[in-house]
Amino acid sequence: MSGKNGLPKYLFRMGDTFYARVAIPKQLRGFFSGKDIILRSLKTGDPKIAESRKDIEVGRIKAEFERLFNLDPFAAAVSVATVRWQMDSEGKQATLTTTEDTTSTIGALGIAARTEADPERRAAVEARQRAMLETSRAGMSGWQTELLSRSGRFAPLPIDVADPAAIRSWIRSANNLLEFLEGGGDATGSTPLHEMAAFVSGGELGEVAKAQVLQEIPAALLPRRARPYLAQARSGAVPDDDNITLGDLITRFFADDKRACMDPLTQRNYAIPVAIMKEVLGETTPVRVIRRDDVRKVQQVIRYLPAKARENPRYREMTWEQIADAAKADRESGINVPALKSSTRNTYIRHMGTIFAYALDEGKVEFNPALGLTVRLPEDRDEECKEPFTPEDLRAMFPRTYRLEGLNWVPLIMLYHGMRPTEAAQLDTADVILVDGVWAFDLTTETKGAVGSDRWGDKSLKNDRSTVRRIPIHQRLLDLGFLDYLQSRIAAGERKVFDVKGYSQAGYFESIRHEFTTWLDAVGVKRSNTTPHSLRHTWATASFRVVDDALRKIIGGWSVGKGVDVATYLHTNHLSMADMKAELDKVTFDVLTADEDPGRAHPGLIAWKRVRRGRRKATEQQSLKTKRLIASKRMV
Repeated sequence: MSGKNGLPKYLFRMGDTFYARVAIPKQLRGFFSGKDIILRSLKTGDPKIAESRKDIEVGRIKAEFERLFNLDPFAAAVSVATVRWQMDSEGKQATLTTTEDTTSTIGALGIAARTEADPERRAAVEARQRAMLETSRAGMSGWQTELLSRSGRFAPLPIDVADPAAIRSWIRSANNLLEFLEGGGDATGSTPLHEMAAFVSGGELGEVAKAQVLQEIPAALLPRRARPYLAQARSGAVPDDDNITLGDLITRFFADDKRACMDPLTQRNYAIPVAIMKEVLGETTPVRVIRRDDVRKVQQVIRYLPAKARENPRYREMTWEQIADAAKADRESGINVPALKSSTRNTYIRHMGTIFAYALDEGKVEFNPALGLTVRLPEDRDEECKEPFTPEDLRAMFPRTYRLEGLNWVPLIMLYHGMRPTEAAQLDTADVILVDGVWAFDLTTETKGAVGSDRWGDKSLKNDRSTVRRIPIHQRLLDLGFLDYLQSRIAAGERKVFDVKGYSQAGYFESIRHEFTTWLDAVGVKRSNTTPHSLRHTWATASFRVVDDALRKIIGGWSVGKGVDVATYLHTNHLSMADMKAELDKVTFDVLTADEDPGRAHPGLIAWKRVRRGRRKATEQQSLKTKRLIASKRMV
């Protein structure tokens, strides 16, 4: 059997919550301040759970009805006196009178007293009549005094700027007192609740405050005379517990348990899109009013954003929107303004979509306005596929005179093990371990030897499933003396394998990125589709045909697929390090054998003292780069 709103009998849904809804028998309504319906929250939005809880709650309500039925029939009338307040024509004088129901009850008591033959019962009825009259008079007198003086329950602080919490508080009090919610009469001439609220609060309310007041009244509790205002009761522009602001959404998103172990680099990549969203959409904007056209404005800011915008003095004092507009105008006028990489740009846009997807999952929005907004431009084709280095490139990068010291070991480790730049740069000396007689790199996010919270947060990996791994050290590096270099670092009391500096979420590679790209440029292998990451692609290409595919994926830190979970079937602790090393040693490169080309001689990453990472003017950067290249050529 279906009840209201097509739901099972006694079940009612309001917003995301189900309620037990039971009609109050007419003779018992005096016990419930004249209300005709009881709503009890079932504290769930799941219809199956609500159905199971409904019967229990309805049983409790009906048991309460049964108890009240057995009381004195006049007890309800004596227990509560309802009042009606009216203002005079000038709005200065208020009078409070008993309702018709109260008057009828008092009259009925008088008739019962006159017709009662038993003296003791007649005396008891008369006592109840007098008690009810005194209760009504006292209540009316007290409420009239409080109303006129705006004291007691009628004295909340004036609300100049509507505050949802304050409005909720005094509206609930008003709902309990005012005859407005008792029903009866038609809508003609009735006073809107927000006007009453303005009178009670002593201040004028704006449109948002009016909507907040109306939104506080559950539809099921509105009497017939209030129904004309129900159409105004839902406003997407009003923040409340269900319609949270964008700022609240972002706070909840990062506080969610799913993001408790978010990679620091990923957190860093969220910072810029979040800042742009707050600026363009408004941090206090309720999420339900944000539409796709609004999100497209954010997309367009990201679309035209220049690379490293905050490091450019031209844009440093601008807002994100102003930066995007200025960069777009500069490009249209012929100025070469480097754009964000396509992968970075679309990562920002996808992160925005992820935040709204979270809002959708939490029931805070009805659709994801940022779904499918990634941008594909014609110039992106130059970035689509990062090329590996050619054999000629490798011979130019690693000639016979390449110095095997310090930071110069970093690119060799990346080349022979397929490591990502961040993975190689952040290695600790404790990450080089001996496993079953085989020297290996133990790649984790843990700082070994540290205690407590210091064990975590210093290093980062792409993800926790496939990138945590052990890689045997290639025999070529052992033959070149890598362990001797490692021992020198340990003897010097250094914790890191390399002399690098960590830049918070940016990681350790950031401190040598400039030197790395300058080295690639100096030896003539830097192109639009070659980066430090190309060393990983070079290993992937060379290992494709000679290394077992599953082991190759594990060594490189790629996912082995959903069907075969590396954490279950190919866990690194269960693999033979000797077998993995045998496979890894099959990958060879012709390096450190060719004579150096005098035209592009360069000693590698150790060419000069590294410069602090920070903002530099574009002219200073170019001048510094030129000086260093000249100095490096003189050193050979």
